[in-house]
Amino acid sequence: MLYAITLNYASGPDILSAYVDAHKQWLGEMIKNGHVIFAGPLQNKPGGFILATASDSQSLEHEIERDPFVKFGLVSVDIAVIEPAICSAHFLRDWAGEAKAL
Repeated sequence: MLYAITLNYASGPDILSAYVDAHKQWLGEMIKNGHVIFAGPLQNKPGGFILATASDSQSLEHEIERDPFVKFGLVSVDIAVIEPAICSAHFLRDWAGEAKAL
């Protein structure tokens, strides 16, 4: 299953900067473990976006709680479940499930 995760900053840049390296380390671990497909800051908005994959929402939520930004209450988190219906033929089949490739 795919998950669209939006992190909305609840703290100022000075506080976030103290935890950004730990946040990036967590993201790197999540990428290496195959849970994060991509992540990055939102342009012109105070937050970030993560596209993730997990077998179920409980395991994903457990992993998200390990993110220092989340652990220390520096962001609010919005998680939306995505069930791909169509996708690019170049999009990995493992992520898109039964979506029709175009």
